[in-house]
Formats: sequence, C-alpha cells, structure tokens
Amino acid sequence: MKYLQLICLFALLGLTACKDGKNAADAQNKLAPSAEAPGLENDKAPDMHNSENALDWPGKYSGVLPCWEGCDGYKHVIELHNDNSYVLWLQQLGQEKEPREIKGSFTWNEEGTIITLDAEGDHLKFRVMENMLKKLDKFGNEEQGAPQARYFLHKVL
Repeated sequence: MKYLQLICLFALLGLTACKDGKNAADAQNKLAPSAEAPGLENDKAPDMHNSENALDWPGKYSGVLPCWEGCDGYKHVIELHNDNSYVLWLQQLGQEKEPREIKGSFTWNEEGTIITLDAEGDHLKFRVMENMLKKLDKFGNEEQGAPQARYFLHKVL
C-alpha cells in the first residue's frame, strides 16, 4: 500500500513539474528574441578556442612512428617554439646511429588545429592535441596502415 501511495505521489509531482516546465519554456521563448541583439536570433557565437590559442602547445614531443616493412621505425623528437619555429630530430632505428637535426618554421591551418612544417621538414603535418601531436598524411588526413595509436608523439615534460 505504501508503494502505491509513493508511486501516485511521484506521478502527480511529475505531471505538475512538466506542466510548469512547459509554461516556463514558453515564457523563455517569448522573451528570448528581445533579449538578444537584432539579427542574432538563430546565429550562435563562433567558438574561438582552438589548439593554437587554447593549448599549451610549445615544448618537446617524442615518439617512434611506423615506416615501411623491414624498418624498425622512425624516432621523431620535435621541439615547437612560440615564434612558430621548430627543431626536429629524426632517426631511422636500426639504420642510423645518430639523429639528423632539422630546423625551420611551421604554419597553422585556418582552424588553428594542424601545423605544417616548412620544406626543410618535408611539409610534415601534425594535429596539435592536449600534450601530444598526431602525425597526419600530406593532405591532413589520418595516416593509413599501422594502428592509429602508433602515430602519436607525446609531450616530454
């Protein structure tokens, strides 16, 4: 009997809450256009946050990226600077004893999410993420072949 009373009580509360919520929503909709600036009723403010301006991206990143069959991998260490310059150290594991050092500059894409190294860096592209870079193909798409987890460079603290 107590359960039946509780169920009835919750059902009654639910129905009243829905009715009041509908009236409140109607009142909100009637007031909304006058509260906004003219011409912005359906427009949303653009999100100005992106990797370039919202993340702490300068720093050193490191990882071993996959390469062709018979290759042990390419060790990449890249240091990104606030002035859009970089230093890249590349080493083909099992083939090169010392890494090659490449210096240059990079540019951001229009959305501020992808960097492209200059010609010295072979126009490599990376998606800039929180404490990591993801290697992309020359068109800015995800690399194909190896599992995606193998294309990340992690920030070195």
